[in-house]
Amino acid sequence: MYKATRWWMVCTVVLLGFGSWSQAQEVKPSIAKLWELSGLLQIQYVYNPDLQDTSRFTNQGFFVRRGRLQVRSKLTDFFEATFQIEVRDNSPRLKDAEGKMRLFQKYHLRFGQFKVPVWREELRSDRDVMLVERSAIADYLLLLNLSARQIGVEFGRLAPSGLQFALNLSNGSGEGIREGAGAAKSGQFTNNGKMLAGRLNYVWSKHFELGCSAAFNQIGNKIGLQDNTGHISLLAPDFFWGAPLNASNSLEFEGGAIWGERKALGQSTAKYSGFDLTGRIVNMWKNPNANLGGIEGCEFAAGFSWLDNNTGISDDELAYIRVGPAVYLGKKIRLQCNGEWIIPSAAGQESIFILRSQANIPL
Repeated sequence: MYKATRWWMVCTVVLLGFGSWSQAQEVKPSIAKLWELSGLLQIQYVYNPDLQDTSRFTNQGFFVRRGRLQVRSKLTDFFEATFQIEVRDNSPRLKDAEGKMRLFQKYHLRFGQFKVPVWREELRSDRDVMLVERSAIADYLLLLNLSARQIGVEFGRLAPSGLQFALNLSNGSGEGIREGAGAAKSGQFTNNGKMLAGRLNYVWSKHFELGCSAAFNQIGNKIGLQDNTGHISLLAPDFFWGAPLNASNSLEFEGGAIWGERKALGQSTAKYSGFDLTGRIVNMWKNPNANLGGIEGCEFAAGFSWLDNNTGISDDELAYIRVGPAVYLGKKIRLQCNGEWIIPSAAGQESIFILRSQANIPL
């Protein structure tokens, strides 16, 4: 707690000093040709009526879901770097730390910590996710360390139209987990194995895209005579479709499916599958409402996910329903409210309802 508090105090002093100093003179990066500073603040309120007041756990309250600060620098015409930190629950964490080299105009080579090219929804920025939280499928792939941020290298092509692709080699052990020579083998994912992930995406237009991701993660440890190595594999096609309905209304859908298997030594192969479909309709107004904080529009979003974890228990599938409205304060600031239902297929298990409200504020 003391280190986190001290870290916040240092950042505050630096930012205040930087702000007052920049008013007196022009800010010039020492090495980079150009700096770009951005951030994200998300404040959330969660209510779970299934938790009683006498429970050991709180059933409602506010918290800072995300507090991020990102610096992107252009070092040369062909090389840029990104550094992003997050503070949540007074604990600072490194999110992105990458260098990116441009090759042959449309190709790139990335190295460091960044998102691997798996699952379209996961590749969206947190500020642009359609609902308050990502889908259950995204959470499941994160649990298997098949998506989100990893430490590694990537070669790919990111173009505004046509074929995009990315081929990524990473530790596959999670955000901030090193596997350099001399690191201790611990847990299921920290080992000598690596994860290979790839993605193909075809952009027909700004309103329609089709993609497919695949990953193969080597897991488990081999220490002396002990060998419990195995693998987790994934195939995940996905799509995006959006269309303007008129000058002020638009409709968007994105979704995908997953198939894969988990295999560790001494255990039988367990297959898993699932899918998600999420959509929203957006209505933007011609003029902001000055009496309501400058509201410029509203939207309604809904999503449905289904997951078969194949734990060996019959009827272990789960369905997830998320739905709710949002209002826009400007083009990017959103106030969202979602009801979420988790519905198990097994007889005798009760559904869970959670209410989430969130202020989504890009900086």
